[in-house]
Amino acid sequence: MAVYRIFTFNRLMTESERALWRTDSHPDYYRGPICQLLDDGRRYQHWEASHSLLMRHVADAARPLPQALALRATAVRLIHRRGLFDYARAHQVRGVVRERLFAAFYGAVDYRAAVLREHRQYLLAASSGYCSEVLVGSMKDTHSLRLIERYERMYRDYFEVYGRFISAEATGDHELAMALKSIMLKQRAAVDGLRGAMLAPVRERIRPQPPGALFTRERFF
Repeated sequence: MAVYRIFTFNRLMTESERALWRTDSHPDYYRGPICQLLDDGRRYQHWEASHSLLMRHVADAARPLPQALALRATAVRLIHRRGLFDYARAHQVRGVVRERLFAAFYGAVDYRAAVLREHRQYLLAASSGYCSEVLVGSMKDTHSLRLIERYERMYRDYFEVYGRFISAEATGDHELAMALKSIMLKQRAAVDGLRGAMLAPVRERIRPQPPGALFTRERFF
């Protein structure tokens, strides 16, 4: 059983900003990108504008369970947005492989411009991703937190194979590329399945509550 409160747009933004500025609480993964954001006024303003759009969508859900689902969807979207930069940084991808990797996402655009754009997106996605996790925690929605953590692991594993596939293609190792493609497609199907389950409408049974009580609902997946 989970207990939810309705979150207003102002509260979503206020809690997000507090989470960013509470620098001693940042997990290791988020510390670097958030520090880069906080140290640059223009980046921070850009984050505020970007994050406000995400939080407006959550606030507009207007009811506790739809808001929880909207936050899940936001967290998933932000995991996707930082996947490319996470992989390139973790594996120190360089040279032609790095160019092919970025070309797979950006097409025939200037490589340097694509890298700069991806870095900006990564900073925003990591910062808003951390805020989304904090907000899910504020809702006392431990089930969503577990689902988000599981999805992040599965998506990272999928992107690991995807990156190796791009590398094999770039270096002309077609036999390896074919083998990796099969694995990649299976992992992508598993990731898509989990995402579908996470974001599907939740059937709910409302328990009678005394006047003024918090919303209390049982979830059935």
